[in-house]
Amino acid sequence: MTKIYVPQMIPQIAIERLERLGEVTIYQGTDGPIAHDQLLEDVRDKDILYALGDIDMDREIILAAKPLKLVSAMHMKATFVDKKTCTERGVPLCGIPNFVSKTTAEFTFALLLATAWNLQDARSYLESGSWTQSQSTSFMATRLFGKTLGIVGMGMIGSNLAKRAAACDMNIVYTKRSQLSPAEEFSLGNAEYLAIDDLFASSDFVALCPGLTAETKGLVGEYLLSLMKPSAILINTSRGAVLDEEALETALIEGRIRGAGLDVFENEDDSNRGPRKGLWELPNVVLTPHMGSAARETRDEMALRAVENIERFLNGKRPFDVLNPEVYGEAARNEEVIG
Repeated sequence: MTKIYVPQMIPQIAIERLERLGEVTIYQGTDGPIAHDQLLEDVRDKDILYALGDIDMDREIILAAKPLKLVSAMHMKATFVDKKTCTERGVPLCGIPNFVSKTTAEFTFALLLATAWNLQDARSYLESGSWTQSQSTSFMATRLFGKTLGIVGMGMIGSNLAKRAAACDMNIVYTKRSQLSPAEEFSLGNAEYLAIDDLFASSDFVALCPGLTAETKGLVGEYLLSLMKPSAILINTSRGAVLDEEALETALIEGRIRGAGLDVFENEDDSNRGPRKGLWELPNVVLTPHMGSAARETRDEMALRAVENIERFLNGKRPFDVLNPEVYGEAARNEEVIG
């Protein structure tokens, strides 16, 4: 019987499908990602590894699984799996398509709303008894309609965000490596292409939506933040490394921008993962735990696609989403995005 290993819990609907395909072992620990030594021991007799983000399947892990035939990742890029070693062993490594763009765009817009309306502090304001009159000026927020949203990176997530913002009567400006066609700009709320300096200077809200590349790593720092309006708000749901958190903290403390909403952070690799300590103490920052794709329906779709790739492989068919097509005698993929 085919032995399948899953290093953390996944949606039940995917587990039930996997159990029809072979003997499934799932790591049940709840105190964080599985330890490397435990993973090394668990995979030794496994035919198929189901891979998930934050759990590195390095060369040692790939070599330890002696009968390994396939690695199927619930991730678009599967950068946490040693693709080179998989290829050396002739083991296909599969990812999944981009199921998350609409979900992440929706979440980004929700984070923008929550930051603009200061929802993070609204309940504590109510609980403290500070609410004494319905039209007082003691707790004020900012509206969206009529404001300008600047989108850095008008890819799938940025485009879906633009549609949602345009529906709320926001003005859309954007920057990316190449300008969209007039028809594309019209479909995204008459979006206007700007150089990045002009975007930061003119926007009431700036949403960071680029992929992480060598070009975008550390893109937003002291200089671009200094161009923003004192009333502007910054949102980051792309990758933590795109933004210099220290520079952001300084800008917020000094009142040079109004607020920020962050779902991703520079430090997401260890037990101290999360934002800089100083950001926790600021009332004008909304913080969430990298949950931009954490809609139940989206995660079900992602998990099931990874199972479908396993099903196809076991049925003698080429999986849909092979990241190392060299194992099938095809040219290697050209990957630019870091994560």
